[in-house]
Amino acid sequence: MPARLLLYNILILGLAVFALPWVVYQLAFVKKRRDGLSQRFGSLPAVGKKTVWCHAVSVGEVRAMSPLLSLLEGDSRVKGRIVLSTVTLTGQETARRECRNVSRIIYFPLDLPFAVGRAIRRINPGIFITAETEIWPNFFHSCFRRNIPVVVVNGRISDSSFTRYLRFRWFFSPLLEKVSAFLMQSEEDARRILQLGARADAVKITGNMKYDRVPDRVSLPGAVTRWADGRFLVVAGSTHRSEEDTILDAIERLDRKADVLTALVPRHPERFDEVAGFLEKRGLEFTRYSDVPDGGAVIGRVLLVDAMGVLDGFYALADAAFVGGSLVPVGGHNLLEPAMHGVPVLTGPHTHNFRDIAESLIEAGGCVVVNSAEQISSVVGSYISDPGLKDGAGRSALEASRKVSGASKRNFEEILGILI
Repeated sequence: MPARLLLYNILILGLAVFALPWVVYQLAFVKKRRDGLSQRFGSLPAVGKKTVWCHAVSVGEVRAMSPLLSLLEGDSRVKGRIVLSTVTLTGQETARRECRNVSRIIYFPLDLPFAVGRAIRRINPGIFITAETEIWPNFFHSCFRRNIPVVVVNGRISDSSFTRYLRFRWFFSPLLEKVSAFLMQSEEDARRILQLGARADAVKITGNMKYDRVPDRVSLPGAVTRWADGRFLVVAGSTHRSEEDTILDAIERLDRKADVLTALVPRHPERFDEVAGFLEKRGLEFTRYSDVPDGGAVIGRVLLVDAMGVLDGFYALADAAFVGGSLVPVGGHNLLEPAMHGVPVLTGPHTHNFRDIAESLIEAGGCVVVNSAEQISSVVGSYISDPGLKDGAGRSALEASRKVSGASKRNFEEILGILI
């Protein structure tokens, strides 16, 4: 084992000992921490034939990889041999719901030598494909020892990640130079991975696979569609703490005669009850999506969407959409999700996770950057008073989302070149 990996494993062991009480507590009282626990230690059914192991850490990465998975499954050389791994519970749920064309969906092993070695022996990959520059030192090293090609697709290095990686370039560079291909989203991402130690002949710019995603067709209950019919609906998707407050402050600034409805879709399921409590404290009449009865009615101007996998359905109903994680310094979420439905998009200033997407939509006129409740109210108010302005912004958003596509096919062709 190289000295740098020995140092890495000593550090992991030290952190594990320090964190043991917290880990025991989480396993005992937080169900999602127990989900797939044995798989995280490499306990998986053995696979006889060589597989194509694809990895997507969570929801966003799973959805970005979905078009590539479809292309792979459609090729006779790899059909029936695709394994998809995730790290998070929400990633697992999304994969099971949206990636039914893969042979097996598993949890990614903890980056411990015995766990990754056992998982690799069981899954028997002929190639490992990971989304968005997820670097796992022990796992990568185990692949290299077994001559398993490692490919990074939809490669992206955020500002904060680049700073951290650069500080430890001495550690990561020997790993990066052995990666077979870095298929990066942009010129800046390519420049950064080269600076961190990737081989020049292994780096290509193929674009962002999130542009290729086809919106889900989600059937919402009749009570929801009747509630939204004929009234202006603002959908606040993937929101984080404090963003719901800002959105509701903005809507309350509008003349109530405008009859504006709001659908709040928190990013994380564990916040559903928190947001419900917040709405109660504000004294707002609202309905939880999970309580909408068949044939019943949605009560109030606010709908709390406390369910996973239905956001696309709400974006399809929306007159305007705010995409969360952007008023707070999270880095934003996928602005293309509402844009692909032809919906005008609002975002806060923190969009560094989707910088290229944000720039494309803003330049096209399909997205507006807002910093406060007052600005949100002003933009939404202009759409209400001028439907032509709203429709034009929606068309611009849709056209911009269609112009940038094809990354999945380019990545697919590069992967086949390595497999052959």
